[in-house]
Amino acid sequence: MAEGERKALIVGAGIGGLATALALQNAGWKVEILERSGSLEPPGTGLSLWPNALAALERLGVLDEILAAAVPVRGDVLDMDGEPIMLLEQLEVRRRYGLPIQMIHRNDLTSILAKRLKVNTVHLGLGVTAFHLGFPRSSVEISTGGRKNADLVVGADGLYSVVRSALLGVGAPRSSGTTALRGICDAAGLDNGLVPWGEMWGDGGVFGATPLPGGRVYWYGTLPTKALDPYRSQGWKTAAASTFAPWHRGIRSVIERTPEDAIMAHELFDRKPEPVWSARSATLVGDAAHPMLPFLGQGGCQALEDAVALADALAQHEAVADGLIAYESARTRRANKIVSQSHSMARLAQLDSEKLRKARNTAMRLLPKSFRLKQLDAVVGYEGR
Repeated sequence: MAEGERKALIVGAGIGGLATALALQNAGWKVEILERSGSLEPPGTGLSLWPNALAALERLGVLDEILAAAVPVRGDVLDMDGEPIMLLEQLEVRRRYGLPIQMIHRNDLTSILAKRLKVNTVHLGLGVTAFHLGFPRSSVEISTGGRKNADLVVGADGLYSVVRSALLGVGAPRSSGTTALRGICDAAGLDNGLVPWGEMWGDGGVFGATPLPGGRVYWYGTLPTKALDPYRSQGWKTAAASTFAPWHRGIRSVIERTPEDAIMAHELFDRKPEPVWSARSATLVGDAAHPMLPFLGQGGCQALEDAVALADALAQHEAVADGLIAYESARTRRANKIVSQSHSMARLAQLDSEKLRKARNTAMRLLPKSFRLKQLDAVVGYEGR
């Protein structure tokens, strides 16, 4: 390591970890990522990239590659009959923010980020079993034995982060009582006029369908976790069809085209927002810092914002500890607000009372466009030109 070169250890090679590594590498840091799994390939799902995420990816120097691997999508909200509750057209978003919402496969995003890192930056199959806060350096114990230390340790190890537990204390995440079913199918043969593109707010859950590059469709649906119990022996495809196909006649064709082994079920959790993520020579990004429910599509987007903000803050301060204070000042309030908004949106989107759903839909249809855009401004961090 060159004299004066600062070293960072990043625990976890998800979106937040890879993006943080690239941001720090671009700022002149020596970076190592420790990833417990043997592969960089995340679960095969789609990921929405809102304008704030695209701005971060531009700062990382990969926006052109991302746009080549993504497709623009609408952000419409529909009722169970496929009728609009709230329309958010690509042109409308593009005019306001410069780019429309993009949809990308998670594998493509992580691959693009990883390819920009220097050789031997990512160490697969190397888990972190313990974290030790120190000053001026912190250290981690690794699964193969021994320790590694660095000027900065970044916990990017998700909901059950080892680094978070040591920094903030062990505590269980909040269960939403909801499980998400997700899948990808081939779009060949689908009647595009029949598929309810966008997100449907139905009886106690949501169902969304969006295009992916390569002639594919990404879909997802949420339902109460307890409602999955009768289907655990039958498979998630049966659960998805039984739950969502009755909502709209276009849903069944999407689910039927999805192989059983391409459907995943994940219970949804978040955590109560914390005002502090850092201490001396360590901090958190992404789900390790602010795990959130997916009802605003901001989980990955906020992790990308973290990466850029952390590198900027450290570049502006000679002492790592001072840089981490600046990072928290830039990020905690905004990210924690998104956590709370996502929690509230989960309740609004998943009403199980028909009477309340009708009242909600009517009220949202009456909202003027200016109000809807102002709400979106707050989510994507847009302050106008």
